[in-house]
Amino acid sequence: MRIVIQNLPHDVSEDGVREALSAYAPVEKVTLIVEGDMPTAVIEMEMTRAEATALARRISGHIYHGQRLQAWVPRWNG
Repeated sequence: MRIVIQNLPHDVSEDGVREALSAYAPVEKVTLIVEGDMPTAVIEMEMTRAEATALARRISGHIYHGQRLQAWVPRWNG
């Protein structure tokens, strides 16, 4: 399952995303997409859609380096 995370600091790294989410779950794969000022992370983990949705809800609102994270599970997750 994929979870999209936005509102990351402009200088975030893949390791930084793993660090930010370490309290929630071990992240298996991180892909950073940089378009404009704020990067977006797409994380991939083996879990059901219900588990991914619950995890995205827990991540949303987490403050990482002064940024309030926004997370969700995309409708298309293939």
